[in-house]
Amino acid sequence: MIISMSMHIKMRKKRVMTMLSQCATVKSKKEISIMTEIEKAISAKDCMDKLSNGIDPISDEVLPKDTVLNNVELSRTFFYISDILRQVIENGGNVAKRAQNRSYLPPFKLPVEQHNQIELTKDPAMIKQFTDRINSLIDENTMQKLKVTSITNWLVDNGFLCEEIINGKKRKKPTKEGENLGIYSEAREGQYGGYLAILYKESAQKHIVNNLEQIIAISNGE
Repeated sequence: MIISMSMHIKMRKKRVMTMLSQCATVKSKKEISIMTEIEKAISAKDCMDKLSNGIDPISDEVLPKDTVLNNVELSRTFFYISDILRQVIENGGNVAKRAQNRSYLPPFKLPVEQHNQIELTKDPAMIKQFTDRINSLIDENTMQKLKVTSITNWLVDNGFLCEEIINGKKRKKPTKEGENLGIYSEAREGQYGGYLAILYKESAQKHIVNNLEQIIAISNGE
């Protein structure tokens, strides 16, 4: 039987859609059919990763070279979808909302009298966590938030952090002076492999607070 080209394309599209539908629900017949949104996203990302690498996510076999799923443009699309799903997973299963434009708000300010209200913890904290504590003291509807980079750039300028290029990306790490201050790096395992976390002990947190007025002034271009 001779199958027309249009019919052949329709059949291939139907197979792709069927496979993606299976990817979005379960990884195998043995798994429970009812999954949380985060589990669905993880399962779907796993399928996209396999498809982008030429692997059939249902059978785990290498896809034939002449199959439509091995198309270069489709492979790029699978990579793109996988990255979006990664962001959804990291956001707790929610699609991140577009950030509100806050540039019209006045720059960050925090009176010196309030600096002693900033929580310092004995447990080391990552800089994002510490910056969030500072921002918790302001009304975010009336002024811009303090940026993490405002603090880390000041630490670089003052010799407590330095920058290096790793895999084409600029990364910060503590210097000897930074380590003496209470900043250190720690190898951790994340969902997508190992990474280096930069942590700040209570002494480092206190040093930032003691110099916060200067950090804010520099950040605001004063």
